[in-house]
Amino acid sequence: MRLLVTRPQEDVAALSEKLLAGEHEVVSAPLLSIQLCRQVPMDRTRVQGLLATSANGVRAMAHRDDFDAWRNVPLLAVGLSTAREAQALGFETVFTAGGDVVSLEQLVIEKCEPDGGPLVHLAGSVVAGDLKGRLEEHGFWVERVVLYEAVPAHAFPENIIENLTSATPVEGVLLFSRRTAETFVGCCEAAGLAGKLSHITAYCLAASAAQPLEGLGLKEMRVASRPSEDALLSLLIS
Repeated sequence: MRLLVTRPQEDVAALSEKLLAGEHEVVSAPLLSIQLCRQVPMDRTRVQGLLATSANGVRAMAHRDDFDAWRNVPLLAVGLSTAREAQALGFETVFTAGGDVVSLEQLVIEKCEPDGGPLVHLAGSVVAGDLKGRLEEHGFWVERVVLYEAVPAHAFPENIIENLTSATPVEGVLLFSRRTAETFVGCCEAAGLAGKLSHITAYCLAASAAQPLEGLGLKEMRVASRPSEDALLSLLIS
């Protein structure tokens, strides 16, 4: 199957390797560009844990000049992909949640104490779900530090339009977030493709990523059984 991969450039290689191993053909079209923010001051005092809701957050943290002072702070990752990235970058203690904000909230409750010191959320400029608010309801002190910005694309490159409309077009698109799905819809509309994509199936990490696609005229929208990359990829063989 020819598949359009919309992940940021930093995530394309690992995902493409898995897809190629499954005998799929990969067309890469990163719809979000990750830009690191200026290194804002961060206070290490009494911090009991770092919260990572994406691999971009741990990559941004690892780029900081003071990373060595933080690598031994326990990191609680939203899911397996983020946890693996954190371990590869040198974080010494990594705990893994089930792939969404709700499971990360439960992991924090299990592993941390409300009076154990602040938790630092390694966040982007736009966050999905109110992790800070949810944890503060349980008495935790959460500091959100913006380490990166995910900048959406406004249009497809010409080669992507050709891959979507050629005689042997892309048959599926992988969408890992609502924001990526919204960007995909915007790029399709800008290229005049709305209503012309009835040959494409969208494979979505969660229902929130499928919702913006309503009205685009796709062949089908399929949602993973749980918010993990493995569950999403399993849709390709089911």
